[in-house]
Amino acid sequence: MVFRNLTNPTAHGNCLVMQHKITWCYLCGSPDGTTSDHVPPQNLFPEPRPTNLITVPCCRPCNKKLSNLDEQFRAFIASAVNASERGNGIMRNKVFARSFKRSPALKKQMAKGVLLGTIMTQQGSTMVPLITVDREVFNPFFIRVTKGFLATFYHEINYFGHTFVVSQPSQFSAEHLLFKTATSQLTANERGDGVFRFWHRVEQKDGCAGLWIYQFYDAATFIVRHGTGKASESLFRDSAPEGGGI
Repeated sequence: MVFRNLTNPTAHGNCLVMQHKITWCYLCGSPDGTTSDHVPPQNLFPEPRPTNLITVPCCRPCNKKLSNLDEQFRAFIASAVNASERGNGIMRNKVFARSFKRSPALKKQMAKGVLLGTIMTQQGSTMVPLITVDREVFNPFFIRVTKGFLATFYHEINYFGHTFVVSQPSQFSAEHLLFKTATSQLTANERGDGVFRFWHRVEQKDGCAGLWIYQFYDAATFIVRHGTGKASESLFRDSAPEGGGI
């Protein structure tokens, strides 16, 4: 699969705990936050779903735009060759059995991106079928998730003026010592067993800057950096567990 001052909330150990809830739409700032949006989407989780999924207020116009992207992202992310059993189950029972049957257009779209490529694993290079998607398609997805987490855990931060940058390390990066060393210095959390894990750091000094690492089905990993001012410049420059293509 290829994808073309320290603010410290209350924590138990090294796990982030939700703070105050917002009442406005987390995507556009409208006071009309009349619906709820799951971040990340609940369709990524097999049933029975965890009871601690994160929801944020969302206005109806913003929420209406999300469903198609959520379904496309699920099909893409569950296709990772090293996905956990939870991811494989989603691919079999949800993507193949439902999404592709309900939407031949989605199946055709995903098929267009299939190619034979080389991925690097700890055992060396391996030839596998890859699904490729233009990174601009899913950048809004990761930015949206990050905004949802900021609205939930750091409600005092006005992130609407932030710059967001999305990148993708190797989906095998979690197996490397560099990844484990880097994430051990961040606040960690997860939802679902082998479904979604995330690590982060947010600083508020000379502006604001944040680093978020997302991992789906113990495989595909993405990094989102965001911020304003000098704080974001230093964070974007800092080393992160990035790698080449998958």
